[in-house]
Amino acid sequence: MTRLLLTTAVASVLALTGCIDVTIGTPAYASSNDSSLRGGDFTAVLDEPGDFRLAGADVRVSGEVSGRLRVSAADFVARDFHAGALTVTAADIAFTGDVDGPVTLTASDVSWRGSIGESAEIRAADLDFDGRLDGRLFAQVADARLSGVFHDLEVSAADLELDRNSHVQGNVRANVSDFEHDGVIDGRLDLSARSVWINGDLNSPMVLNVDPGRGRLDPEDGLVELNGRSVGGSICARRVVVRGQVTGPLTIMADAPPEMRDGAQASDISFTARNGQRCERNS
Repeated sequence: MTRLLLTTAVASVLALTGCIDVTIGTPAYASSNDSSLRGGDFTAVLDEPGDFRLAGADVRVSGEVSGRLRVSAADFVARDFHAGALTVTAADIAFTGDVDGPVTLTASDVSWRGSIGESAEIRAADLDFDGRLDGRLFAQVADARLSGVFHDLEVSAADLELDRNSHVQGNVRANVSDFEHDGVIDGRLDLSARSVWINGDLNSPMVLNVDPGRGRLDPEDGLVELNGRSVGGSICARRVVVRGQVTGPLTIMADAPPEMRDGAQASDISFTARNGQRCERNS
């Protein structure tokens, strides 16, 4: 194994697989045999035709890895970066660029600006995603804000927001506490939640199970607000407020009939009293 100890302020390493330009805060090792760069704090410009590994404390990169880039770091920052695939474990991740293949991220905070050509799996406390995802997003997060174009979403979160610039071309299945939708969902919205605000468009029937649970309840617990345009579906909740347009049949099971406000348009609503029944998915 060939290893070069980089201790100067700036170093260029011609490795077996490509070229690395490195600015180093603490000593780092570049290995040509296993295509990796390891150290403390460093910034690297990569140009690698195959797979590559990075391990360090504060790691900043730009450039390209045509294969899979694997990263283990405290903080990982990528700017104007391209990779064939990406796997990162870090405390904080900030990425700007594009990845052709799958992406796997594990972190406390994730900020993503760019595109992903296949699926993504993200586990984080806070997720801020703005870009394009051509495959399925599987996310287990505390708080998430999603903007851009997506295919299918499967999310478990405390708070999930699909902002006004979001467009989900497939289905959304989520287990959340609070859900707010301001964009467009073409496929089915399947929610298990505590509170829901639909301010955008739903182009397929929804299935909402909004159960506040037992015990002391806040006014928004078990609430569903339909403020945008939807095509109907089914809702089980404590309370339903309709301010928008519902163009298809909508069945509602709630503690009281839906409240129609502010010129709401919904001509085909059927209501059943919940009578304490739990709102749960059948499968």
